[in-house]
Amino acid sequence: MPSHVENVLATATVGYDTFEEIFTRYYPLIYRLAYRCTGQHDEADDITQEVFLRFYRVPPRANSASEQRAWLCRVATNLSLNALRSRQRRSQHEEAAGQETSRQDSIPSVHNDPELHFLAEEQADLVRSVLAELPERQQSYLLLRSIGLSYTEIAQTTGVATASVGALLARAEREFRRKYHERITTKQA
Repeated sequence: MPSHVENVLATATVGYDTFEEIFTRYYPLIYRLAYRCTGQHDEADDITQEVFLRFYRVPPRANSASEQRAWLCRVATNLSLNALRSRQRRSQHEEAAGQETSRQDSIPSVHNDPELHFLAEEQADLVRSVLAELPERQQSYLLLRSIGLSYTEIAQTTGVATASVGALLARAEREFRRKYHERITTKQA
C-alpha cells in the first residue's frame, strides 16, 4: 500500500490515546481562542468541547501536529465567530422589541473596585462588538494573532500565503481601529 494512502487511513481515525494527547496539548489554546472571542467562560468551554468532539468524530486529514493545530484553531475560530454573531443578532432583536438586554455570565473581577470591573467589562463588550462588525476573515486574523499565533501559524489556519499575513493583519487592524474610533466618537457625542 502506498505511504500516502497509509497516512490518510492512519489519520482518518483517532484512537483514544492519541485523542487524549491532542486534547491535553491543545485544550488551553482552543479555550483561550474561544474565550478571547466570546468573553464568556461557559460559552468558551462549550465551543472548546464542540471543537474536540468534531475532532474525535471526524478527525482532519492532518499529517503533522501543526496541521492538527491549524485545523483545531480554524474550527474554534469559526464556532466562536458564529457564537459572537448569534449573540449580536439576539441583542439587536431584543433591543428592537424594546426588551432590556440581559447580561449572561459576568467576568470574574480581578479588581476589588466594582467601578473598574464594570468599565473593564464595558470595554471588552465594545471591543467584541466592533470585532463582530468586521469581515469574517479580518476577525479571524485578529483573533488568531491575539492568542499569540505566529504569521506562519495564522497562514496555516486560514489557508493564505505566509507572506500575505502581515499585510492582511495590518489591514484588519486599521479597519478595527477605524470602527473603534467611530464608535467612541459617536458614544461621546
